[in-house]
Amino acid sequence: MSGLNLLVEIGTEEIPAGYLDPALAALEERLAKILILAPKGHKRIKAWGTPNRLAVGAWGLAAKEIDVEVEVTGPPVKAAYDGEGNPTKAAQGFARGQGVDVSDLITVKTKKGEYLAVRKTVKGRTAEEILTQTLPDLILGLPFPKSMRWGKGEVTFVRPIHWILAVLDGKVLDFPLGEIKASKFSYGHRFLSNQRIEINSPDEYEKKLAEADVIVDPAKRQELVKQEIDRAVTKNGTGLQILPDEDLLSEVTNMVEQPVAICGRFDESFLNLPGPVLITAMREHQRYFAVTGKAGVLQPFFVAINNTRARDMDLVTRGHQRVLRARLEDARFHFNEDRKSSLESRQDELKKVVFHSLLGTSWDKVTRSSRLAVFLADQLDPEIKEHLLKAAQLCKCDLVTGLVTEFPSLQGAMGRIYAELDGEPPEVYEAIAEHYLPNRAGGELPQSSTGALLSLADKIETIVGCFSAGLIPTGAADPYALRRQALGVINIILDKQYHLSLSALVDHTIGGLTDWMKRSEAEIKDDVIEFFRLRLKNQLTSLGASTDGTEAVLSLHHDNIVTATARVWALEQIKSQPDFADLALAFKRVVNIIKKFGERKTLDTNRFQHDEEKALFAAYKEASTHVQDLTQDHDFTGLLNQIVSLKPTVDRFFDEVLVDDPDQDLKDNRLALLTEVSGLFAQVADFSKIST
Repeated sequence: MSGLNLLVEIGTEEIPAGYLDPALAALEERLAKILILAPKGHKRIKAWGTPNRLAVGAWGLAAKEIDVEVEVTGPPVKAAYDGEGNPTKAAQGFARGQGVDVSDLITVKTKKGEYLAVRKTVKGRTAEEILTQTLPDLILGLPFPKSMRWGKGEVTFVRPIHWILAVLDGKVLDFPLGEIKASKFSYGHRFLSNQRIEINSPDEYEKKLAEADVIVDPAKRQELVKQEIDRAVTKNGTGLQILPDEDLLSEVTNMVEQPVAICGRFDESFLNLPGPVLITAMREHQRYFAVTGKAGVLQPFFVAINNTRARDMDLVTRGHQRVLRARLEDARFHFNEDRKSSLESRQDELKKVVFHSLLGTSWDKVTRSSRLAVFLADQLDPEIKEHLLKAAQLCKCDLVTGLVTEFPSLQGAMGRIYAELDGEPPEVYEAIAEHYLPNRAGGELPQSSTGALLSLADKIETIVGCFSAGLIPTGAADPYALRRQALGVINIILDKQYHLSLSALVDHTIGGLTDWMKRSEAEIKDDVIEFFRLRLKNQLTSLGASTDGTEAVLSLHHDNIVTATARVWALEQIKSQPDFADLALAFKRVVNIIKKFGERKTLDTNRFQHDEEKALFAAYKEASTHVQDLTQDHDFTGLLNQIVSLKPTVDRFFDEVLVDDPDQDLKDNRLALLTEVSGLFAQVADFSKIST
């Protein structure tokens, strides 16, 4: 491969595991923007990372930028010379500023007249110059949720920097970060091989650090973590395996440089605790993997990933076991204390828990959500109203239990467990767990109707409540995850095919917020409806729908999310046809004429003077007879086919009939005919918004 090779490594104190992957992606992306290719080079960039280092390599870089010929315009000729033809201060200053003699200046003609100019060659910077100038800002500009200062406070970074390795084809790039200067040296594992290592190329980076007990490639390190887990578990018996947990696997991979797994035990009496409690106590406090048997039943084992292999791994294992026992004892204490009171008896405690200073207590929220849940049940499934109301009243009660206070991620899961132990029916306790779903993008949706409606009530109440209090997402800031909750609402509605009026739903929700509103009802409703419309638009376009087609539909139809979505996909099907552009042009012409001249409501068929007017009206009447049935059946493909059938008569109408007739009565009548036709088109979309 021709060209130069670059290697950069920033050695730090331990970077939080969750910060590592985004930082490496940004490092790779931002470096790509400043690199230049060799004429025959093939640029390749690769990022590496461990908790103690961020690194990136690049291959096939050009030695320098291409020289560029530029023309710089100066002062007007009339201001550049005096009456005797001698150069003025303006000409002399321009020449001096460009590093040339006045005699080197030329005259160029522009739209504003004749001006002095200079043509010169701007020498391209070398790769070394570019990188030396840009790498400090690139490194210090990497995005982290939190950064810190240290030493003299000259540098802000995620963690204190201990060394910088920066070499271009073996030559050190001369730049500092605070008190640290770049060199060609890295360092091995701080416990196993804490020595200085000279590295001159990205080609030798992985190998040399592996020899120093550092696995810098996250993918290779994760595979090694898996192998270590299998080795540790197998030592304790056949049929054992860790409970699958991709998020935890990714996290522990980013917590170590040389993974070593141990499999420890805990007292079997702790298996009497609910499974989610055991798993969460191991996972959240200690980053331990739970272990199951062949049937998926939890076993009295756990797996911990260490960053080094000690001389006595049994001693390490016993240390982990002691720590976990203390955690499990705490969990058991909280569970036993929680069981002394029923979930229902905790409702009054919610009155002491502030949901938000602008929206009242958690009990206020439960009251509002319960009201909305009843409304949804009346609309969609009246038979479940009793169970839904009970689940709505209980769904937040686990927030005041000891276990959820200790492990907030158990909210919902503990509510389900405690409600079941209290003897509540499955419809109630399953809904308590499901009402938090989906809890992430693309996450699992509620399966039961009770859970789905409770989830809708909870999420919509939160969204409308926040908008009523002025807590509206701005830019990237969305502290209450309202965008995620809105997508959850959309996905539940689409999954269950709930035919709901979004407008009526928002109206009813606002009705329960009168004591908390800081804005007018009209403002709240308009903003919430538009918020949902944009979320639906983004979702549909991310799934492959065209931007113009989606906007054409949702600009008119977004109140019913199910039918709006069906309209978009029906339009996309028609748009895929080869002759759609001609079709859209014809329909856009109808819509644009109405927008230009305005609608006319009174149509008199006796005023038709052309056969083409009569034919268009007849075709419109024939198509409109099917519209109501097709719309009620949500057959929007069929509806579009009916509309498409109008195209030939629309074309003939425009070929033979003058809409803007000098006779005002004829003009109004023809506009009334087109208004009727345009109204038929509007049953699907605003065709004027479709690109052609």
